[in-house]
Amino acid sequence: MALELKKFLVQGLTTFNQLKHVHCRLLRLSLDQDNYLINIILRYSFHFGNTHYTNLIFNHTHHPNIYLYNTMIRGMVSNHSFHHAIQLYTSMRKDGFTPDDFTFPFVLKACARLDHFELGLNLHCLVVKTGFDCDVFAKTSLVCLYSKCGYLRDARKVFDDIPEKNVVSWTAIICGKLGDLKNGEWLDRYISESGLHRNVFLATSLVDMYAKCGSMEDARRVFDVMPEKDIVCWSAMIQGYASNGLPKEALDLFFEMQKENVRPDCYAIVGVLSACARLGALDLGNWAQGLMDTNEFLYNPVMGTALIDLYAKCGSMGQAFEIFKMMKGKDRVVFNAVISGLAMNGHVRATFGVFGQMGKYVMAVDILIA
Repeated sequence: MALELKKFLVQGLTTFNQLKHVHCRLLRLSLDQDNYLINIILRYSFHFGNTHYTNLIFNHTHHPNIYLYNTMIRGMVSNHSFHHAIQLYTSMRKDGFTPDDFTFPFVLKACARLDHFELGLNLHCLVVKTGFDCDVFAKTSLVCLYSKCGYLRDARKVFDDIPEKNVVSWTAIICGKLGDLKNGEWLDRYISESGLHRNVFLATSLVDMYAKCGSMEDARRVFDVMPEKDIVCWSAMIQGYASNGLPKEALDLFFEMQKENVRPDCYAIVGVLSACARLGALDLGNWAQGLMDTNEFLYNPVMGTALIDLYAKCGSMGQAFEIFKMMKGKDRVVFNAVISGLAMNGHVRATFGVFGQMGKYVMAVDILIA
């Protein structure tokens, strides 16, 4: 029976219900502590987007190994649960495990997304101590960390030390030049002359760079000549328009994307909700919200914040506050959005009430990841 289950898992699962059924059989056969099988279950659970179920399985594993920790950290980062990823890394270290080449890139990405520079710096030291300072993926993640935290010279030093630069390395240094249009234009020319402009990852990074520099004409120029466009590229353009005060262009592009039968991701929806908030288009925002699972807004702080902001700017503060109360992952940005919305809509007492909650909540989160 155990062998049959292993074969079944290796062959593949197509639904979350299948996964739960297999997990129940593992429990009945007392195989729920087999780290190899549990690792497969965790990966499938992340694949189906159920981080809550994944976390329950992991927490009931008595002796997780480095492979389980790596799967959990990677899964949490891929699902934008960056705080949770860092908590897992802390637990892994307490359990006596040394991070490897699979651990470093994802923990560093979590640090970059949270601007957790101190931990990132400690990780850089550990990368060198453990002999992974020549690993292209670890070095590229360090480039992203230094760039995101504003240390562009250090990012360039790490980049220059990468012996064999790959597409991801170039993407990281392009993203590191955000806000520096002159250097960005040089990189654009270099990539075109090197024949790398047809690479979807590099082209998307250029689109994102130009958008964040406020040069939407250049972003659109790169976007329009891309031979292939994936959802990441569409989302970068949509968010670029929305964040640069061009909500109509953001919505037009979103509808164009839909005609191409490209399924929206969380970043595209955030761009649409931001555009709707700027236009006061509540009905259109509600329609866009319906394109995603409700849990996406409750567990993803970025999406939850965008929805709160939409309701608040459209005068529906009651709906905004309901979303805030139901959200499972609240960070400073979420609290700031609801505080700003309450103040904007004249709810002075409630504003101070939520402000008081923010101090206690954020302090508790900081203690957990310290």
